Amino acid sequence: MRLRSRIRHGWRLVFVLALSLTGVFARAQEPAHPELSPRDKEEIELGKQIVAEIEKEVKFVNDAALAERVNRIGQTLAEIARRTKTKALWGEEGPAPFEYTFRIIDEKEVNAFSVPGGFIFIYKGLLDFVSSDDELAGVIAHEIAHADHRHVIHLLRRDAKIQERVLLPAILVGILGRLPSEDMANVIAGTQFYRIARMSSFSQEAETDADLTALEYLRQSPYNPVGLLVFMERLEAEERKRPQIDWGIFRTHPITRERVAKIRQALTEMGIPIRRREVSPALQVKALPVDAEKPEGLYRVVYDQIEIFTPANDSQQRAQQIAKALNRLLDDGLQLYEVQLAPDKQGVVIRGQELVRITPEDAQLRNKTPEEVAQAVREAIRRVLWTESVRIGY
Repeated sequence: MRLRSRIRHGWRLVFVLALSLTGVFARAQEPAHPELSPRDKEEIELGKQIVAEIEKEVKFVNDAALAERVNRIGQTLAEIARRTKTKALWGEEGPAPFEYTFRIIDEKEVNAFSVPGGFIFIYKGLLDFVSSDDELAGVIAHEIAHADHRHVIHLLRRDAKIQERVLLPAILVGILGRLPSEDMANVIAGTQFYRIARMSSFSQEAETDADLTALEYLRQSPYNPVGLLVFMERLEAEERKRPQIDWGIFRTHPITRERVAKIRQALTEMGIPIRRREVSPALQVKALPVDAEKPEGLYRVVYDQIEIFTPANDSQQRAQQIAKALNRLLDDGLQLYEVQLAPDKQGVVIRGQELVRITPEDAQLRNKTPEEVAQAVREAIRRVLWTESVRIGY
């Protein structure tokens, strides 16, 4: 969305939220659900008004398969959220009795947001970015947690004295979306910086609370909680490719590496094994046919763009065995120094076990000596480890 359009979109939502302060919280709505309290109904009414404004500004994806995927995962997690009592580090304890809806915005941004009352929006760019249902479930669980712990409403009530023209844009930027700094500067130009800083800190606490609450939902679901960690690690790796910006008081989300560290710590405390390759095909070492049209032919062991080894004889079986072993070793925290050459220099040994033995046929395929091929395999595995360390941020 272009800058002016995004600002206009933000201020329309501000208008709707401003109405809520003067009207929605001051009156009870007509009963719409027997299990909903008057307060729940008011929050849902507020959400509906925001959604109506969003619908005027964005285009939605009408792909039935994508909608089914998002709704299937979302409703599974929503049911868990409605029955799970959760503590809130910030906001209000769950569960909230909301019926959740999920819609896909047709934009390339890797993002998602939650509107009060159980309305969740996922960007098409995020669906393109995630590599598994486990990763997507992590994001959706995070957004459900925002609604379940009533973060926006809590923020409104936490400091009612903050001027509406400062408070409302900060909420929108901090919890309902993520604008670049120049967009945010335009939205809040001329307002009081002290109050902006206060709202930013509230939003960071909300993000941390949503991350940890999401893990509680995920551990009860068919989806691996490690998916949330892997998604955040991949997002952090993408952010490191961009010029570094010190957001200062405009930072409304915790620095991604800090969120990653807290999620990783929480998984460890929960006793959940961090096996990244089980939840993300994008991180797996794979055994792939050299010629896709000849699956009975040669196979190569690859990680992302790094080619590790191509066995010449028993190619498929050997390649699959090596890939499986490397995935296990990577998830177990393999280190550079543990990748060594065999005593005869014709194999690669990891943790005292030979992973690869170079045959004469393997060497002939590469037109090199067995020693040269073994050396190349060792260096390829070390490149994989280096790439992993950069991605995770160790």
